[in-house]
Amino acid sequence: MAVEFNDHSAAAWIALDKGWFEEEGLNVTRLETFTTGLELSAALTRGDVDVAWACLGPLILARAQGAPIVVVAQAHLHGYAIVGRPGVRDVGQLNGGVVACPGTGSPSYLLLRMAIDAYGLNVTIRNMKPAAILNSLITGQIDAAALPEHHVTLAVKRGNCTVLLRSQDVWPEMPGSFLVVKKELLEKRPELVVKLVKATVRATAFINEEPQEAAEIVAKRLGITFEEALKSMKWLCYDNKIDMAQVEKYVELMTKYGIIDRPIDVGDFVDASILSRVLGG
Repeated sequence: MAVEFNDHSAAAWIALDKGWFEEEGLNVTRLETFTTGLELSAALTRGDVDVAWACLGPLILARAQGAPIVVVAQAHLHGYAIVGRPGVRDVGQLNGGVVACPGTGSPSYLLLRMAIDAYGLNVTIRNMKPAAILNSLITGQIDAAALPEHHVTLAVKRGNCTVLLRSQDVWPEMPGSFLVVKKELLEKRPELVVKLVKATVRATAFINEEPQEAAEIVAKRLGITFEEALKSMKWLCYDNKIDMAQVEKYVELMTKYGIIDRPIDVGDFVDASILSRVLGG
């Protein structure tokens, strides 16, 4: 199994910490972490990963590149923002500036492209890894950055940076991360996928019902403070239901911005039948 190294993967971290995978009869032999969703996407495309919690953009990219994967549950909505370096406090100040993001195909890149359209911006986009982005942002080497949480909160709390806009401002229903499995796993071992969905749903409910304890677990996993985790996680809407219309919109936007060559078949990419049974039961 694989996750992104951020609080978007909170459900997986919590299910692991609480032993809920084991309670479902799942023997987790390996949980690999990736710095970005794009790195995880590459692993999915290579076939290295059977199960993952990852942001939708990289998952769509993997599917467009031929990875036989199926989305079976949502993990959250939102969790992306554009942050200005110290002294930059308005989106309009970005004109002619340099804005970094984790890479083309990342949700942060998609947010940045939507913001460029919405605000008529003229910026130079630079692809960098989140840790390098934070350093460059705080030291003023770049003007702003499009980042996922928890990195957004770290930039604000540790670097005196300013959130210029969040995904909520340009796309009120922007999907975040999802639980995805290999198509072969879903076809040959559906009972295992049911268990994964159950553990994810249980952990998501825990995040919403016990936010402080959830933040403690996530903080420990990410090596950040409790206050940073709690603040960051409040900007995500942890919810398992899949809105097919929003997934379709995501695909359309990725096609529009040239991230993928042509739209993928969302009906073949998403299977919400197990999630419906789990939530209904």
